[in-house]
Amino acid sequence: MFYISLDLEWNQAYAQKALAVQKQLSRRLRGEVIQIGAVKLDRRMNICGSYQIIVKPKYYKKLHRHVSELTGITQEQIDLGTELAEASERFRRWCGEDYAFLTWGPDDIPMLRENLVAHGVSADWIAKTYDLQRIFNTRTDGLSKQRSLEYAMEYFEIPQNLPAHDALNDAYFTALVAQRLDVPDAVKSYSEASGDYLEEGVIGDADAGDDGYVTIEELLDDDIVKSPVCPICHFPLIEKGRALHSKGQKYTYYFSCEKDGEMLISLRLHRNFNDTWRAKRTVRRADESSVRIYREGLQKHENFKKKTARRRRVRTYRTFKEPTANRG
Repeated sequence: MFYISLDLEWNQAYAQKALAVQKQLSRRLRGEVIQIGAVKLDRRMNICGSYQIIVKPKYYKKLHRHVSELTGITQEQIDLGTELAEASERFRRWCGEDYAFLTWGPDDIPMLRENLVAHGVSADWIAKTYDLQRIFNTRTDGLSKQRSLEYAMEYFEIPQNLPAHDALNDAYFTALVAQRLDVPDAVKSYSEASGDYLEEGVIGDADAGDDGYVTIEELLDDDIVKSPVCPICHFPLIEKGRALHSKGQKYTYYFSCEKDGEMLISLRLHRNFNDTWRAKRTVRRADESSVRIYREGLQKHENFKKKTARRRRVRTYRTFKEPTANRG
């Protein structure tokens, strides 16, 4: 299998233009890809190829001044670029048959998928991806901080001898960092690492072409929420506690699998562009600490309900006046 370090540059939309385009598309399009850069590594993590292409935007045609200053890309370059459908097809063929993407941070793959869907192009071929930033944290100090690529380069004493914010250069730097990490071993335990998930995805993402949920109740009543299956053995999970509703429209469920142990399933709800609902859904192993936090949350919620009920009773008592008897 090949590992492909991927980096993108994209054009930011001016606010009014973005709103008009998203209304036209009836989906989210936060930016439009203008450069794809990639470096291919073999199974021994040796660099064996590179890919770079300037993409001509279809919707956000005017290059944002900030993007031009940051990347050095000009309006003339993107005007003469290759349309995304052709650029992505060339890139897909270059990737080959057996590959996985490495990106620095979680932004590039969702942006590429968003662009492909908006342009009517299949995004199935970008399914296998790994966040090298997460692997770097796991393999160094184990923290979940958002470190920059420059930080990782300094950590491994890699000289930054090429301009940053160029997709190919940044993909090359990402590849150099990947060479300092045992990526083949890291991806084996990728979902088991601290802070990572057994399963992660989005349900009801109308912005990406799925059917959104009209109401929160409809979302919470879906079988994937009410009757989930184990992401490992795919047998039905057994509910062990009621849902914990937290601030920010977050719901946490406690389940167990007879074979694979206890798990916590979290939903974080968001509004789609068309005012329907979607949820980021994650499944992780339930350790002693996470179960304690879940139970404390339930207890806190229960105490709040009791306190509110007492206040209502006291208020009702104080405002109630017994009728005065008529004195004849």
